Amino acid sequence: MKKFLLIILTIMTISTVIGGKYHWNQKVSAVQAKLTEEKNDGGSVEGKSSIEGKQVEEKLDKNKLVKLDKVNFLPKDLQPTFQRAIEERRPVHLMITGSSSTSKKNEAWPRLLERNLLDVYGDSLIHVTIKEISGKTSQQVVEENIHKELVNMKPDILLLEPFLLYDNGEIKMSERLKNISKIIKSFKKANPDLIILIQPANPIYGATYYPHEENDLERYTKQNNYIYLDHWKAWPDFNKKVIEDFLTEGNVPNEKGNETWAEYLKEYFVRDGRKE
Repeated sequence: MKKFLLIILTIMTISTVIGGKYHWNQKVSAVQAKLTEEKNDGGSVEGKSSIEGKQVEEKLDKNKLVKLDKVNFLPKDLQPTFQRAIEERRPVHLMITGSSSTSKKNEAWPRLLERNLLDVYGDSLIHVTIKEISGKTSQQVVEENIHKELVNMKPDILLLEPFLLYDNGEIKMSERLKNISKIIKSFKKANPDLIILIQPANPIYGATYYPHEENDLERYTKQNNYIYLDHWKAWPDFNKKVIEDFLTEGNVPNEKGNETWAEYLKEYFVRDGRKE
């Protein structure tokens, strides 16, 4: 009897060992097969996803650093707007609008400026919209709500040429400034963080009242803590006939005038951050 029990126990022990070894070999084989598959495929799906995700993040971080470096070439007043846009992974929306002096033609200063900005900052950092409102006074723009369509686009930066020349001789300066305030108020309501850049239309030869109106516009801009871009400094003296070489017969910029205006604005938007 004892011998029989001993034989049974021996058989059970051997079976357990063999079964355990078989189970272990199966696990080892499964692991080896998985490792072989990962090696052939370049890693598991999860591993791939993890690596690819890390590569994407590294690329985004690198792009972010490149963009932040470019921000150093912007004027100080604009840098926070660009930094915020970079964090939100979107381009800054710059809107350029005004009278026929702010033409959307390819050879006009807005297009020249746009090309300069894209060359320097790239379309992932800045997006430019150009809206010419020709043949309208500031009063008509307000009364007809022409600017409302632009307001709905919610730009980050508004470069406004507020119909100064077209209003000349038509509307009193006090009323024109009220119109400008109404236009800006609408934009600000849509985007409280909006940066306002104001500039006059082009200078003209031999004007009497127009230069005084330009001075009033500059004073208004500074009193309201907006940024005034006095591109007249880049033009020839408006009291000298040579300025007519920069204008068409209709007193809007010709090729030379557009290049002069665009160059001034380029120097504002693109600076050497080390000299700030």
